[in-house]
Amino acid sequence: MEQNESEQFKADLEQFRAVLPTVAKLEMELATHEVQCEERWKTTFTRLETIETTLQKMDSRMLSIGGTVILFLAGVLVTLLTTL
Repeated sequence: MEQNESEQFKADLEQFRAVLPTVAKLEMELATHEVQCEERWKTTFTRLETIETTLQKMDSRMLSIGGTVILFLAGVLVTLLTTL
């Protein structure tokens, strides 16, 4: 019985040793993946901040143009009403 357990232990140990290189490779691939993803997220957030700033500028310009058009049309309307 003890010899059978010893053989089983040896088989388990060999199987464990066979798995170690695979685990090491997976750890290295995961570390590489984490670094790449971190860099991609930094780039993505930078681009999103740029887009957000651009949209804010466009919004303020549109509000200014809208206000100008409203004032112009109101001036035209007042001019038309006062000349009648």
